[in-house]
Parts: sequence; C-alpha cells; structure tokens
Amino acid sequence: MSSVLPGTQTRTLECVAEKFVVDFAKNSGVARERWHSQQSKAYYQRLTGEFIGRSQSQKWATDEALLETPEFTLTMLGQLCQRVAKKHRAMAKVYEIVRSMAAASARVNNEAHEVRQLSAQVQQQLALRVDNLEAQLNGTDLMHLGIVHCEQVFARWQTGHYLSFSPAGRCYVALQELYWGTFGDALRFGSTLQASELIEQARALAISQLAQDVNASARTRHYYYEWLMFPSTPDMMESKEALAWLGDDCDSDNHPVIFATTQTHMGVSLGMPRICSAMRLGSAMVDEMFN
Repeated sequence: MSSVLPGTQTRTLECVAEKFVVDFAKNSGVARERWHSQQSKAYYQRLTGEFIGRSQSQKWATDEALLETPEFTLTMLGQLCQRVAKKHRAMAKVYEIVRSMAAASARVNNEAHEVRQLSAQVQQQLALRVDNLEAQLNGTDLMHLGIVHCEQVFARWQTGHYLSFSPAGRCYVALQELYWGTFGDALRFGSTLQASELIEQARALAISQLAQDVNASARTRHYYYEWLMFPSTPDMMESKEALAWLGDDCDSDNHPVIFATTQTHMGVSLGMPRICSAMRLGSAMVDEMFN
C-alpha cells in the first residue's frame, strides 16, 4: 500500500505520512499529548481515518476504552511503521517513544505479561528497522542525495504543488518535506560542513521562490498578511488545518515566523516582522526549522 494518500494537495505531501506515525505514537495511551488547536486535532483525526481505514477506525471509535489500551497502540504502531512511515527520522522518533512508554509502565509495574512481550517485540522490530535505515544512509553519498532531494522539493513548489497554501505556508511545507525526508537524514548523518552547505542551498531556494510567488525582488518588503494569505480554493479550509497540524509542535517564542505562518487562527506572534521581504522571511523560517 502506498504511504501517500490520494486526494487533495495536502494528502500528497510526503511529510504527512512520516509525521502522522510519530503523532500517533505521541498521542496514544499514556503518551497522549495535548493538541494546541482544534484545527490540528481535526486534521489528525481525519488522517487517522485515512491511514488506519475508515471501517476499522469507526469500529474502534465505538469502544473508547479499546483506544486507550497498550495492546491497540503497540499493534497499530507496528502496522503503521511497516506500511506508512518510510524514513529514518520517523522510525527513530517512534522507537524512542515506544521505549519511553515501556520504561514508564515498568516503573509502575502494572502491565500484563502479554503486553510486555508485545512491547518488546515492537521495540525489537523498530530497532532493526532503524539500524537497517542507518546502514543504508551510511553507505550512500548523503551530500548528493540531500542536494537532489532539495532540488526536487523546490521544483514541486515551483510547478504549483503547494498552491493551496499561503506563500509563507508553501515555504514551510517545502521545509517540512525536507525535514522528514532524505535532506533531513543528510543533515543529521553528514558532516557539519555538509549540513551547513545544504541549509544554505535550502535558504537560497526558499528566498528565490518566495519572491517569485509575490512577483517581487527578494528584498522587496510586504506587509505580513500578504505572506500569510491563503488563496481562495475549494480546499482552503483543509489546507489551513493541515498547516496548523504540521506546525503544531512550534511555539511563538522559539519559532515566531513558523508559528505565525501555521497557526493563523491564533493571531500573529510578536516575533513575526510586520513588514518583511522574501529574504528575511525565508531566511528566518529556514533558521527556525534547521538551526
């Protein structure tokens, strides 16, 4: 089964599948985390129906107690990691979450023997998957792969794949694609110099494409609402929800530009410049994402 969902532009983003599996792990059972907005929660719930299967999720939804059980969480995580998430970052994050869940349960010593066995089995499967992915990465030219991935993502932006988002939203979506994909792997496993060069490539492409989207030079300043305005399309509300979900982990203090871009329902953060150019906006967003 393909990890890319059919349908609107938001569902064809490769980062959606990777982030969803991590969020499923974070928001299940004892590891449940609070959503920062109703928009994020709504989009996540919609994805749950798509990735798990509507008939199955509806059946589970009739029994809320089942959704809270570690058996359900671990079984579903094992399945999702096999058929949905493909990249190292997501696998590593899920592995750490499962380990933390197991450690927390061990401290209170309230898990049945069958659950401990299932947890150990899932951890073993994830550890093997992470090791295999790392071995593949260490045997490749990460710099080349990172460059190619970066060029591919920005080429998709240039050819209209992210047009349902605001100009700033398109930039964030592109950076999310890089973060969860091969580009992100190259940053983590490559040298410091390679990572710096890749980030500068992403910065230059982000600034250039932002300027093109508003038909101006990279240094021309615009009021912030021009960067944050969504085009009027049939998919506008879903695009807003998707962007809110993709940026749900950010906060207004540490990621003011990303927060203003993704959490448009919350008002503009103080750190978001009220008048800014493509150069300032794109550079700030790259720094908040990767530095």
